[in-house]
Amino acid sequence: MREKWKHIAGEEGAALVETAFASVFLTLLVMAIFEFGMVFSSYSAVISASRAGATYASMHPSPLDPDYGRYADIARNEARAAFMDMTQVSVLPPDTPEGTDPGQPLAVTVRYRLRTFSSGISLPVFGRLGLPTSYMVSWTTTVAIR
Repeated sequence: MREKWKHIAGEEGAALVETAFASVFLTLLVMAIFEFGMVFSSYSAVISASRAGATYASMHPSPLDPDYGRYADIARNEARAAFMDMTQVSVLPPDTPEGTDPGQPLAVTVRYRLRTFSSGISLPVFGRLGLPTSYMVSWTTTVAIR
């Protein structure tokens, strides 16, 4: 009976070694894609939270208004809906450089420090491969005061 597969001398473990090298590369690639997805998802949530807070603040721009401080609660609730770690979310006070008259600009900034699943991972020889341990995701929304 004729052998179906013939091995070349000295090449018995070549496929195993090639698979080992390729699997390391593919694992790193999948981790990078997943990390990028987490950053993009957080970025979208921060934009949404900033817009919600700015919209509310544009209707209550004066510190004399009893509902003035609720813009931060509105922004945090929007971030909470996106399952963000609330200890890492900060909402800056509204910036009204030209006053609080209707039609003037008002800006609300939301910041989020994102720690991803790979924040604690460090490879023996390569370290973190240039990836930061956390990302600061920030967005400022400017709207006209109503």
